[in-house]
Amino acid sequence: MRHIMLSRRRFPYVAKLGDCASADGAAAPGSRLQPLGHLSGEPYAGAAPRLRRNITRQLSFVGGVLSAIFAVRVLRYAFVGGCAALLQVCLLTLFIELADMNAVVASTLALSISVLVNYSLQHRVTFRSKSKHTVAAPRFAVLTLCTLAANAVLFNGLLAVLPYIAAQIVTLGAIFPINYYLNRTVTFRR
Repeated sequence: MRHIMLSRRRFPYVAKLGDCASADGAAAPGSRLQPLGHLSGEPYAGAAPRLRRNITRQLSFVGGVLSAIFAVRVLRYAFVGGCAALLQVCLLTLFIELADMNAVVASTLALSISVLVNYSLQHRVTFRSKSKHTVAAPRFAVLTLCTLAANAVLFNGLLAVLPYIAAQIVTLGAIFPINYYLNRTVTFRR
């Protein structure tokens, strides 16, 4: 049997030849017309997607997720710290591969450079600190010296069993929670 589509914006129906519908799209009594959509005007299953609305909805969802992430301080800390860690790993690789530096010296130098970026972003983005730089920077420097020492010791120990990039990633993962706690409670406290 051949099917034809009687198109109505709000009341789409599939009809077989010989079936009739009234002018408003309602099925005639005794007809075999079957509704495909909702009376509320929502598109029926076979309708083409409304791309603009879907894209807008998806973008607002992504924006909402990013807002939620940045509303949680530990996630902001992880994001900013992750950027600084990525910078550190890139610098470490450059120092070892291009400058042919000792791995421990290269790691320490890479961490020292990434700390400068990390401090400014943690102060401004993560903790949104009102602390003056004259107060927060010395605290951050002391904490960083402790982090440098822990980084050197742990990295050197892991270097015996792991490649240098893997050793650096494990070292960063071990130092992260301690660093967050100390920065939150000591360096950038309000």
